[in-house]
Amino acid sequence: MKTRVWNLSLLAALAVSSGCSMATSHSTYIPSAQIRSASADSRKQPRAKRSAASVVEESLHARGIRFGTDGSVPALYAFVRGQFAQVQADQTRGGDVLFFDLGSGCGRHTGLVETAESGGRIGFREWRDGSSRHSYVTPREPLVRRDDKGRIMNTFLRPKRMEDPAETTYFAGEMLCAVYRIE
Repeated sequence: MKTRVWNLSLLAALAVSSGCSMATSHSTYIPSAQIRSASADSRKQPRAKRSAASVVEESLHARGIRFGTDGSVPALYAFVRGQFAQVQADQTRGGDVLFFDLGSGCGRHTGLVETAESGGRIGFREWRDGSSRHSYVTPREPLVRRDDKGRIMNTFLRPKRMEDPAETTYFAGEMLCAVYRIE
């Protein structure tokens, strides 16, 4: 099993580095084998050393992008903002990096785009509450939780609390503040 995962990660890395596309007609995506591989590797590290930036940083390192940060999301945001092009949310594609404003400025939470559907719904991998999660953001409809078919359009990035002020944001679509193309 480990050999198969390693082989898939290697193939994904080679495909990305050679410019191969593995897109379908209705969505674009980066092979998530390297994202899953980064998530699997993260289980080997103690939880205290993990951060939301870990999944993204490990994926970038797997793509051959060499850099060092203090492991925090603000440090990752500063690096990415200084080195790569920011793109509009409706032009997002697999492998792009998302940043969210949790109420104290852009770049406090991050995710790695796995899927970008033609309707604007973006699937992304994030690290939250001690585990890797697959979440969704729909920038065109930032206040919609689910569509008429029951599909999640925007994931909750924070829990609702009774003491929250009225202007508190909860959905990923409300908090998305930047998308960067990593090439």
